Amino acid sequence: MTLPASESDAVADALWDRVRRLAGVAEQLVQAEALGELDPDGQARLDRTRVRLRRAVERAQMADELSDQLADLRATRTRGEGP
Repeated sequence: MTLPASESDAVADALWDRVRRLAGVAEQLVQAEALGELDPDGQARLDRTRVRLRRAVERAQMADELSDQLADLRATRTRGEGP
């Protein structure tokens, strides 16, 4: 089963939204770390957030690539369907 173009784009967009949210959390924790406000639990949270952010970026990039491939495939099929 393949997703319609709008659905595959929506999946990629949702994954990038997650990346932005995680990046915001990471930035807040980095600022707290710079001020010396992170306790060991906060440091562990920052470490986990960085790992989650890295994985989220990888998933979003893969979703973008897949969405682009699907769009290319659809364009190829459309050109081949001529009159």
